[in-house]
Amino acid sequence: MGEMPTASRPLRGRVMEEAKEICQIQGRRVRNYLYGGVSEWTAHSVWDALRRRLPARVKSPLKKMLGLPLTRLHPAWQILAPIGPNYLPHCVIDVGAHTGWFFHCWLDWCPQARVYAFEPYPASFRAAVQNYGSDPRVRLVQMAVGEVVGEQVLNVLNKSIVSNSLLRPRESVWDELRYFTGSVTQTPVAVTTLDAYAASNGLESIYLLKIDVQGYEMHVLRGAANMLSRVDYVFIESGIRPLYEDAPRFSEVFEHLIARGFHLMAMQAWHRGNHTLIESDMLFRRNELMPPVDETVVRVTTRIG
Repeated sequence: MGEMPTASRPLRGRVMEEAKEICQIQGRRVRNYLYGGVSEWTAHSVWDALRRRLPARVKSPLKKMLGLPLTRLHPAWQILAPIGPNYLPHCVIDVGAHTGWFFHCWLDWCPQARVYAFEPYPASFRAAVQNYGSDPRVRLVQMAVGEVVGEQVLNVLNKSIVSNSLLRPRESVWDELRYFTGSVTQTPVAVTTLDAYAASNGLESIYLLKIDVQGYEMHVLRGAANMLSRVDYVFIESGIRPLYEDAPRFSEVFEHLIARGFHLMAMQAWHRGNHTLIESDMLFRRNELMPPVDETVVRVTTRIG
């Protein structure tokens, strides 16, 4: 096999040794980093978690040596393909960050981003700190986001930590879907609003606002009434069959954003094999950013579900 032209042999040796050492050390801890104590994990998830722990000084040369693109959009987020990659400095707000998977993927694709990530659940927040606390591009905030600054009770679903919510789960719907919350416990969490946080931290222009808050999305949007005018794109999860008490349907979120100067760019939804759609991911763009119609295109059909 011929020599790889992208790096000298000594450099390749140093990079591989450092990557090997990091993988050995972090591999023993990957379960906690990725899930904050949840026991189910896969080999693919382990590899993704190890990738998170590789610092840029190792990751970039390693990608070059392996002939991989320096940036990539993870397959899980192909819905975002129309709005990137963005190679300029820009601001991303991640509301409901859990352990950091979304903004990890965004930074892998758009490495010049500055991320503000909100996660109220202590175990998930600790995992995010372990993963990304040393990354200067990421500011982690251990708070929930809502409509009013204060304190609220977080419902912790002990068999589905990623589904924690400030709203109570609708047990009848969860049972029907054969999803299991496990025991539901409560823990108090601090709550801020996006308007308050943006004002106190001088956030002027936001490229992407991502919201994944398990039914609490209208509260988040109402608490961002002023900031929304400075947001280019909104990526938001919302229920088709709401899983939580008093949660809005996706149509309410849609109408709210349309009334505030956005239009729907893309949408995807999921079901449990019976084509009864449960939740949607919607990508909105500010109206001023809409390009003119391409008159060479008669129609593009997008399938949902």
